[in-house]
Amino acid sequence: MSIFVAILALSFLIVVHELGHFTAAKLLGVKVLEFSLFMGPRLASVQSGDTRYSLKLIPIGGSVRMEGEEEASDDSRAFNKKPKWARAVILAAGPLMNLVTAFILLLVVNMSDGYMTTELVAYQDIFASAATADAAEAGALQAGDVILAYNGKSVHTPVEISIYLQDTKGAAARVRYMRDGAIAETEIRPETIPAQYYVLGFAGSDSYGEDWNLAAQVDPERSAYAAGMRAGDRLIEVNGRAPASREELRGILWDYGGEPVTITWERGGERFSGQAAPSLVEGETQYLLGIEYGFRPVAAPGPLDGCAYAYHNAVAYTKMVLYSLKWMVTGNVALSQVSGPVGIVTAIGEAVDAPNNFRAALFNLMNLVALIGINLGLFNLIPFPALDGSKLLLLAVEAVRRKAIKPEREMAISMFGLAVLMLVMVLTLFNDIGRLVAK
Repeated sequence: MSIFVAILALSFLIVVHELGHFTAAKLLGVKVLEFSLFMGPRLASVQSGDTRYSLKLIPIGGSVRMEGEEEASDDSRAFNKKPKWARAVILAAGPLMNLVTAFILLLVVNMSDGYMTTELVAYQDIFASAATADAAEAGALQAGDVILAYNGKSVHTPVEISIYLQDTKGAAARVRYMRDGAIAETEIRPETIPAQYYVLGFAGSDSYGEDWNLAAQVDPERSAYAAGMRAGDRLIEVNGRAPASREELRGILWDYGGEPVTITWERGGERFSGQAAPSLVEGETQYLLGIEYGFRPVAAPGPLDGCAYAYHNAVAYTKMVLYSLKWMVTGNVALSQVSGPVGIVTAIGEAVDAPNNFRAALFNLMNLVALIGINLGLFNLIPFPALDGSKLLLLAVEAVRRKAIKPEREMAISMFGLAVLMLVMVLTLFNDIGRLVAK
């Protein structure tokens, strides 16, 4: 069921993209030959005016076919006969439709469910910290502070903080924050969590608060569950050592190198013990600040606040996409970490399956679809052959040269780009399959 939902979600984004091209073309008087829902052989179609509306076999995506788009045409309503500005609008309409749709999805989620803020609910000072004189007077970061900037860059959402944290690879950073109306700065040093670490298999109720060791859920396939620990239990000791945080627990488990340990937990005022063999997790290097962010429920913001945060959230997702592209180019993110269609479908499936109620699953799905929509919109604006951005660039070249580019030459450029994109898709497919096998 989750895979079906994922395919529909991706198809929705692609259809929205093509609907942008279609609507702009119709409004600007371009002859649209066909608007297709899905891909592959045609199952059914209906002709209305110049346009054939088709339903195709493979339930993925859609397409728009315009007169004079792929080859020269003498029809006065052909795409190639329209002014450059009109062709540019039609080409840009698809990506822009994705971006607008993403904003609407985020607006619905934020206005219906609330949103995360940069206000600290809890801050666990487990890091080496050096503060300026002003910050020293105000004290270290504490619950109630609102983070305004990270490493000199203003922030409005926790997502932006995570992006800058990753971009600096956990280096010490200046943090500007507000407390009781006064603004101060301090320097914090994030903790680096290596790509490999050991886990017992329980998720704490808080990430950094006093209930970090209170199990909200226990993975049935991990050692804590086998030892007898269940949701609602509180971890007390590991081999007689009492960890004070997730990070300290992770360090204790690393000290024993995966060897079985005796864990002690509390349930209903009684203590229980059992043997647990920690599992080695193979992931990516993480950088942690020790911050638990606040959540503003739907009752708190007014319509303007909700719109403002939806905008900030969309901007944060845009930054995430742009920084990801930057990291790929600079090598901060390896190609082996890039996901393709299978990985995206898997991520959507996990987002839908993770919550235990329909409302949470729906909002998870809408958030992820918004992120993918922004990704799709921005990616298509990249001036790479076969993408809308490339066609926009060729239009600019045509304007400078004052001479149309031959359709067959433009087609050859697009085919080359398509071949490269297919190669990248194959590589990401192997990445996705490798991750699935590893699970």
